[in-house]
Amino acid sequence: MSLTAVLPAAPQRYTVVLPGQLADPRPTTTVYVRRRLLVSLVLATILAIVWLSAGSVLANRGGAPASASAVRPATTYVVQPGDTLWSIASAHHGQVSQAAYVDVLVQANGGAGIQIGQVITLP
Repeated sequence: MSLTAVLPAAPQRYTVVLPGQLADPRPTTTVYVRRRLLVSLVLATILAIVWLSAGSVLANRGGAPASASAVRPATTYVVQPGDTLWSIASAHHGQVSQAAYVDVLVQANGGAGIQIGQVITLP
């Protein structure tokens, strides 16, 4: 018979370490000041970005209206030999796409057919 079989096992002892007991409850003054400076720097950067972006947004509010072509007065054009609606649109479409301008020309003049000497309304 061995000696370990006769003796009862001794209870194991555990050491419990709680997180509050490991660290100092308050940071040092230099850590506190450093954290506050970092937070202040981050907030100042965010405010500067918001200020600059708001300024550029507000600066772009003026200018020509979005529907500038609707504000222009209607003018007329006399069809010349060799003219097509596409050639007229390419000369007068401005900032509007040429295909959209041709569609407006067709609607404004009652159809796609044009004749030499015909006076058409330019939108």
